[in-house]
Amino acid sequence: MLIDWEKVPVVAGMRAGSTRRGVCGDKMSAVLVTTTPDAKFDGKTHWHDNEQMLIVVSGSITLKIDDRTVEAKPGDLVFFPPGCRHAAIGVGPEGCVYYELFAPARPDQLPGWVGRSVLRFD
Repeated sequence: MLIDWEKVPVVAGMRAGSTRRGVCGDKMSAVLVTTTPDAKFDGKTHWHDNEQMLIVVSGSITLKIDDRTVEAKPGDLVFFPPGCRHAAIGVGPEGCVYYELFAPARPDQLPGWVGRSVLRFD
């Protein structure tokens, strides 16, 4: 099945200046995130029991993963093991577009979700 991202509803992101489009299968989910250069980042890390991968399409993003800081650029793949503390802490001057992949699936990323989030904050 080919996903037409332009037909997937846009929802607000985790911060002002970002939007998300999410799809969810039985065992995994994917989210397309677009973040503007002026997005507001608080540096607050979160964690969850899902495995997560982030793939940068354009721009760049600075991430905090446990005690490390990494900058990801187009084509980079970043893996977040279950339970690791992580956060996006900034984007480059052109913003950033990236995919987030989750297993197991995260239906809490979909429009209209009324259940609780899997995110945990310390």
